[in-house]
Amino acid sequence: MRALIKKHGIRPKGQETELMNSVSFIRGYYDFVAGLQPIAAQHEIIAENLKTNVIPFAMQKIAEYKQAKKQLEADNANLQKHMTNVISDMNKSLKEYSKQFKEAEAAMLKYAKAEKNMEISRLELEKTKNNYQVRLGSLEESKQSYAVMTTKANEEQAIHYDKKLPQLLENYRRLHTNRILDTVEILNKCVEAESSVHPIIGSCHNDMRKDIEKIDPVKDGNLVVENLKSGHPRPLPFIFEDMGNPKTFLAGSGAGSIETIDSTFKKGTLMSKKEGKIIARKQSMHQKFFGSGSNDKKDTGDYGTLPPQQRARKLQGKIGDLEKEKERAVQSREGVIKMQMAYRENPKLGNPVDCDAQIAQYGREIDALCADIQKYRIQLDDVNAQLNVGGLTANSINGSDTPPSIRSVSSASSGVTSRVNTINDSHRNGGGARRGSFSGSNGGSDVDPCVTNGHGKDELYEECAPPVLGEAIAQFAFDGSQDGTIRMDPNEKLWLIEKDEGDGWTRVRKENNSADGFVPSSYLKTTWYK
Repeated sequence: MRALIKKHGIRPKGQETELMNSVSFIRGYYDFVAGLQPIAAQHEIIAENLKTNVIPFAMQKIAEYKQAKKQLEADNANLQKHMTNVISDMNKSLKEYSKQFKEAEAAMLKYAKAEKNMEISRLELEKTKNNYQVRLGSLEESKQSYAVMTTKANEEQAIHYDKKLPQLLENYRRLHTNRILDTVEILNKCVEAESSVHPIIGSCHNDMRKDIEKIDPVKDGNLVVENLKSGHPRPLPFIFEDMGNPKTFLAGSGAGSIETIDSTFKKGTLMSKKEGKIIARKQSMHQKFFGSGSNDKKDTGDYGTLPPQQRARKLQGKIGDLEKEKERAVQSREGVIKMQMAYRENPKLGNPVDCDAQIAQYGREIDALCADIQKYRIQLDDVNAQLNVGGLTANSINGSDTPPSIRSVSSASSGVTSRVNTINDSHRNGGGARRGSFSGSNGGSDVDPCVTNGHGKDELYEECAPPVLGEAIAQFAFDGSQDGTIRMDPNEKLWLIEKDEGDGWTRVRKENNSADGFVPSSYLKTTWYK
C-alpha cells in the first residue's frame, strides 16, 4: 500500500500546485491518497503484531502437536504389534498341539493293531506300546501349552480393548482438542490485532469521507468554463454589403460581351465603381488574417501572443514567482545583516566588512526583482483594462479559483480571431494594410492586375489563383469554425498554396479546388515541391 501511495500520491510542483489547490476534484484525490498513509501504517502495526505474538506461538504449537501425534502413532503401532505377537504365539501352540494329537492318534492305532496281531513278537508289541505312551505324554504337554497361550491371548486382548486402546484414543482426542483450542486462540489473536486498530482506521476513513465531500463538481465545472474564455472582446456585428442590381452592371458596361459576363460570374467578387462607391478587390486569406506584413504587429510585452485572459493569468503567476524570489532575497539579506551585527559585537567570529559585498549583491537582486515586478504589474493592469473594456471582471481572470496552468481550448485560435477582427474593422473603416500578392510582398499598389477587361471606368479585377507549392495530408480533424479557416478531416489530401510564415498557420486548398483557407500547420504532414 505504501508503494501505491508513493507512486500515485506525488503532488505536482511549481505552477501545477496552483492547479491542485484550485480544482477540488484534484485536491480531493490527493487528500484521499494521503489518507491512505495512516491506514498503511496501521496495517504495518497489524503485521508487526502478528509477527511478534501470533506467528511464534503458532509455530511452537505446530511443533509440539506434530511431535505428540508422532508419539501417539508409535504407541498405536506398538499395541498392534504386541497383540499380533500374542496371537501368533497362540497359533503356534495350537499348531504344535494339533501335530502331537495326530502323532498320538497314529501311535494308538498302531499299538491297537499290533495287540491284535498274534504273529508279532512280544518285544515288538512292547516297543509299540512304549511309543504310544510317549506320544500321549507329548500330546498332554502341547495341550497344556496351548491352553496357557490361549488364556494369555484372551487376557492380552481384554487388556488391549478395555484399557490400552481406549487410553490411546483418549490421548488422540485430547491432542486434537488442544490443537483446536490453540487454533481458536491464534485466530482470536489475529482478530484482536485487527480490531485494536479499527478505531484509528475508522477515524482515517471518516477523514477520507470528509475529503471526498469537499469535492465540488459545480465549482470545478465553472473553472473549466472560466478557463475556456479567451478574453477577446465580442466581435462587431456583420455589415450587409449590397451589391446592387445586376442591370446596373449591364448598363454600365454598354453593349458588353459574353466573355466579360462569364468572367464576372466565374471569378467571384470583382472591383467596380457603383453608385459612387468603390468595392475593394478580395484579399487573400493570409492578408485577411495577418495584414500586409510584419509592420502591423504590435509589441504587447511578455506573453503577448496569448489571449488577454490567458496572458493575465500568466502575468499574475509570474508576479507571484517574482514576489517569492524577492521574499527569499530579503530574508537572505536580513540573515547576512544579523550575521554582520554578530561579527561587530564579537570580532572573533568574523570580519564584518566581508558581509558588505553580500548585502550589496542581495540589494541589487532585490532592486532588479522590484523592477521586474513593477513591469509585469503595469502589463497586468493594461490587460485588466482591456478585459474590463470587453465586459469581463478582474475577478474572473485573477481569482484564485482559476489556475494559470490549465490550457484554454480556445487559445489556439484566439490569435487568429483577433487578427481577423482587426482586419475586418480596418476594411469597414476603409483602411488597413494589405499584402499585394499571395507571396507576401508589400507592394505599393492594392490592385493585382492579373486580368483587366479594359472597358472604360468599370475595371474588373480577379484574384489570381496561387500556384500549388506542395501537398499535405491532414493528421487530425479541424472544424474550421474561425473566419478564414476551412474544415478538414483526418487523412484528407490538400494542396499547399502558402507556407507558414511563423504564425502557426498554413494556407491550403481542397483537392477538388472547391475552397481554400488556413489550417494549423501542426495538423499537417507536408511535402513541398522543389
